[in-house]
Amino acid sequence: MKGKGFIYIPHHKLVYARVPKCANTSIKTALSELIQAVPTTNPRTERALEPTNDRFWKNCTTEAKFLKSEKYTALRKKVFCFTFIREPLQRLHSCYREKVLRPSVFPAMKRLGYDKTMSFSEFVELTCSLSLDAMDVHTQPQTFLISDSKGKLPDFIGCIESMRTDWQRLNEQMLQRDIPISRELPHLNSSRKGESNQSQSIRLLERVQRQFEMTYGLDIQLHQKLTAAQLP
Repeated sequence: MKGKGFIYIPHHKLVYARVPKCANTSIKTALSELIQAVPTTNPRTERALEPTNDRFWKNCTTEAKFLKSEKYTALRKKVFCFTFIREPLQRLHSCYREKVLRPSVFPAMKRLGYDKTMSFSEFVELTCSLSLDAMDVHTQPQTFLISDSKGKLPDFIGCIESMRTDWQRLNEQMLQRDIPISRELPHLNSSRKGESNQSQSIRLLERVQRQFEMTYGLDIQLHQKLTAAQLP
């Protein structure tokens, strides 16, 4: 099924389960420091591919691979896998702002029927009406994106809301495995600033709220579980 993607760096036996709208840009940039790459042009834009683009991991290096879930599952017991997730409603709202509320609706979103005149509640309602396979990768449930083909979650799951602390914890585990990943995560996307309490101010119609909870129930449960584990 489309959407899932796992960045695999064989030399370090490391896998990153990528999740768009969850510090994905910064994490990919940090991982690119672990490999050698050959400059390659993006055929769509005629610009050099950057580590932030999935195509970079497919076309610019032999030291990493971009795997689909079945191939990742085959390696699962031999690698260390990590990812970061985000409060589900905040992630949707970020997608709404950056992919829909812009001068021109993001093409992939426009093809699915999204329109810049729609409210956030209408955005969520349309999203929840789509099948998992039809959804854009930016709105597919995070638990779907990070699971292998048997439903197993990564070894380490951090939260964007506790990014600094969780990245430090991840860094400690990386050091134990002799993986020289950056101690500080580069902040390449400022969209998360000031969003820590944003979900509290976002309101959905009651009917849409129920649809959201049904569609993203596993995401909500996982995020609540991880957040609770951070409490003293």
